[in-house]
Amino acid sequence: MKRIGLLMALALLLTLTLPRPSSAKIVVGLSSVNVAFLPVYVTEAKGFFKDEGLDVLLVLFNAGATNLQALIGGDIHMMGSAFVETIGGRAAGVDIKNFWGVCNIMPFQLYSQADFKSMKQAKGKRFAISRFGSLTDFLTRATLRHFGVDSKEVTILQIGSTPARFAALSAKAVDASIVWFPVTEIAKSQGYNKLLDLKEIFPEWPYETFAAKESYLSKERDQVSKFLRAYQRGVKYTIENKADAVKIMGKYVKLDPAYAPAGYDEYRDSFPLNGQIAEKIIPTVIEEEFQTGRIKKKVTVEDMVDRSFIKALGK
Repeated sequence: MKRIGLLMALALLLTLTLPRPSSAKIVVGLSSVNVAFLPVYVTEAKGFFKDEGLDVLLVLFNAGATNLQALIGGDIHMMGSAFVETIGGRAAGVDIKNFWGVCNIMPFQLYSQADFKSMKQAKGKRFAISRFGSLTDFLTRATLRHFGVDSKEVTILQIGSTPARFAALSAKAVDASIVWFPVTEIAKSQGYNKLLDLKEIFPEWPYETFAAKESYLSKERDQVSKFLRAYQRGVKYTIENKADAVKIMGKYVKLDPAYAPAGYDEYRDSFPLNGQIAEKIIPTVIEEEFQTGRIKKKVTVEDMVDRSFIKALGK
């Protein structure tokens, strides 16, 4: 009898602690603290997810590679990440699909020590990235190839986030690093040399997207649609309400108030209300990843993108 009573008490405890079905929980990994995710922050801050009956938990990572591992391991349901970072996962057999465009912009610039004035001097230099397999890794290697430099002729160091990489540059622990706003403005003001604006190589770029496993998108289609409806409200609100969006940016991104309005202006037009992903460059990126041996199997744009949500909700 005591054992039966104990089991009944345990069953009651489990019932009480399980999440309520009326509020669906979605765990979303974000690959960085970044202005590119401003509409995500706005959607959460304004309560638009809750209006759809969703309990959304945002989990912040310091690199896309760790975000992808969390998705593969089932620790998150979907990820907001650089499109490039999903290619390796798909090529390795993960059933991952990009299903909504978050930000279409190439925001990166390559800054270096003051005496490193040209990519002709790149051989033997130390380049900082976040992690191997991340977007900064791909862009650094792509830049080197663009200038005819083999990545084996330089040292590529895993440093971490953009602030960490700029700190390494400031300490002269590295010779160059790809950085984004507002660190680009800080680097310029402190006399570091801008080697390259990567828009010169990649004028169109699918910077950040939402991605998830195909199995999740199929099983939880209704919840994903609710998530995207809420997110569209967030995008629209972000575009139409600069002052409030900048205030929310300060809370989530912790930008210096002196830089926040300029950051908003730089990114505002890159947020697609219709969810479109800038697909034109994707075949080129896949081919480069395959030719350099970073992926062992070629994938196609069709393998990488689920357009059904864009067609249904992006009108």
